[in-house]
Amino acid sequence: MGFLRSKTEVCAHAPEGVATPRADACEGCGSTFNLRLCTECGYVGCCESQQGHDRSHALEAGHPVIKSLPVADASFTWCYSCGRYV
Repeated sequence: MGFLRSKTEVCAHAPEGVATPRADACEGCGSTFNLRLCTECGYVGCCESQQGHDRSHALEAGHPVIKSLPVADASFTWCYSCGRYV
C-alpha cells in the first residue's frame, strides 16, 4: 500500500481557477468526444486514448493541468507534471 498518496498532498501546479474552453471540439483533430481542457489557457484537446492532443499541448505549452469536459462536479483534474489526479 506504499503506492497510495495522501489525499492531503497538494499539487503545486493546480490552478486557482479554470480557463474557459476555447472550442467545442479538439483543436488538433476535431474530435468531439473524450475532450480535455487546459485549465490555464482553455485549449481543448482529445484524450490519450485518441490522438492525445491534450497531452501534446500540456508538454509543448508547459501547461500541465487538464480537466475532463464538460466541466462539472464529476469532472476529473489531472496534472501531467505530478502524474496524478488532483
